[in-house]
Amino acid sequence: MKKRLRNTIIFFLLLAFIVFWSVLLYFITPHRLVDGIGVQNGYILSFLFGVFGEAATFTALSYYPAIVTLAAGGLNPFILGLIAGTGMTMGNSIYFFFGRETRNVLSENLEKQARKVLRWVEGKPNWILQMIMFIYVGFTPFPNNLLTASGGITGVPFRKMILPLFLGNVVLTTTIAYITIIST
Repeated sequence: MKKRLRNTIIFFLLLAFIVFWSVLLYFITPHRLVDGIGVQNGYILSFLFGVFGEAATFTALSYYPAIVTLAAGGLNPFILGLIAGTGMTMGNSIYFFFGRETRNVLSENLEKQARKVLRWVEGKPNWILQMIMFIYVGFTPFPNNLLTASGGITGVPFRKMILPLFLGNVVLTTTIAYITIIST
């Protein structure tokens, strides 16, 4: 009984954090933040956008304009990609742990379904799943948080997700920054 109460409290605290950041970033646009902080602090800003932009919503739509703005402002696309991709990975990790806590408050039926998915995942070679994750994260505009939260809910070990998640985030962010620079 105590464990279930603790898990429920953690679940709702993480949910409140996500809702708070979503509302905050809805009212404060990337351009406003860049204007306030300045492009000279762009790398720090890119890291913060990565963490909080990804932790805020199930979409990275607020994150992409910030990267485009910073790249157009003259930041090195490769350094920008590495720093912002690291921040994105940290933000995605919040969703993984949110998913893991969600698993603790699922109904028995949903928990059974999560175990089925985990057994299916465990039956596949690691490299195939990691390659699929890398391609999804690095080459599609779809939200990574759906992937990471699902991984947490189903019980996929975080260590299996972190490397393809990190590499995919770095590749995607670097690509966006580089395309911005060559098109301006």
